[in-house]
Amino acid sequence: METTKSQIGFWTLLAIVINAQLGASIFLLPSKLAAFKTYGLVGWVIGGIGAILVAMVFAFLCIETSKAGGPHIYARMMFGDKIGFFVTWLYWCGAWVCNPILISTSIDYLEQIIGTVSLFDRFLLEISIVVSLTLINIKGIKWAGYLENIMVMIKLLPLLLVPILAFKNINTEHFKAVTPDNMTALDVICKASIVAFWGFVGLEEGGSTADSVKNAKKAVPLAIVLGTSFVALLSLINTVSIFGIIPCTELEKIGAPFAVVLGKLLGGNYDKIIGILTFVMCYGSLNAWILFSGKLSQTAANEKMFPAIFGKSNKAGSPYLSLWIAAVGTISILAILEFTSYKDALSNFLDMSVIMYVVLYMIAIISYLVWIYKSKKYSLLKVIVAILAFTFCFLMLKWSNFSDFTAVGLVLLASLPVFIYWNRQRNILR
Repeated sequence: METTKSQIGFWTLLAIVINAQLGASIFLLPSKLAAFKTYGLVGWVIGGIGAILVAMVFAFLCIETSKAGGPHIYARMMFGDKIGFFVTWLYWCGAWVCNPILISTSIDYLEQIIGTVSLFDRFLLEISIVVSLTLINIKGIKWAGYLENIMVMIKLLPLLLVPILAFKNINTEHFKAVTPDNMTALDVICKASIVAFWGFVGLEEGGSTADSVKNAKKAVPLAIVLGTSFVALLSLINTVSIFGIIPCTELEKIGAPFAVVLGKLLGGNYDKIIGILTFVMCYGSLNAWILFSGKLSQTAANEKMFPAIFGKSNKAGSPYLSLWIAAVGTISILAILEFTSYKDALSNFLDMSVIMYVVLYMIAIISYLVWIYKSKKYSLLKVIVAILAFTFCFLMLKWSNFSDFTAVGLVLLASLPVFIYWNRQRNILR
């Protein structure tokens, strides 16, 4: 048991919850939600409510099972090592499979500074981002941590500037309810909520520190609810501000909405300054996900939930092989996204990435319901929250296109040879 001196307080935990969710996705989502017109804002609200419910379940799991971590921890605890392996694999892949979306966004903002580049040059820039961040993390967690501290300092600047400056310039005509062709209002809201939910991926990271928090039973649920609500509110205010400045028909074609909006509001080179800040922000967010994926695979290997090769470390303690495997996978996905002739590839990949995390969150919720049943520790309020969170995730899956499950299927298919090797290795060591 950790002493009080080594534990963190409520405000530190709240900062962790906010930083875990307030990543680069917020700088991309206004453009993606613009495809759903004004209903995209309704979808954002629904996605935010669902995120709060799911986050609360993770808080309950951490506190009541005395285990801190992600969905893989609870899946293993409730369903055994083999199910735990597949969930861990899906979670690890989810930590880097989403990175191409952030990388593409970072290049969109970089082009606000350097101008539009050719497709090949864009791909080379994307590779340089992946390789540089992989090398930083291979150098050691200390260096990666230094980079994160720098990024946090500039994270909120664009998010505070846009609402303040846009307030007096919002055009209410941009908020007229217009339904996209061949879709009902309900369909549009449902699809928009799936896209909006991507802005909350990482919500489970706040609960993963529950075993190191003072007065955790009160602090963790409160911090997760307040932190997720703050992220939802800040994101919504910024999206409303951008919708009010740029019409949806124009906004959905813009890859760097924050830079463009500030360019319209301030003129001069302010859009380039925001482009620089946002590019750096995206770079820092990517660093956090690469750092997380490396730590996750290393921990899984040390706990014999992954083949030992994933935990193989250098002198700095970094799982360099696992980091390079993830880097190669990320670059491969970037190549597919950049050189495909399908113009909506990135948007569809975003939907697939969201579904991957929804599946993981649903597994965690099921684990919690199983724990309640086995432990006989019933709490009406917590059961209701868990059922509502499960319903939200189920509806997210139901509203999705069948093709959105492609990423989950491919990731699990790729795990089979690794599973066979891991299971054989595990049996030998018994």
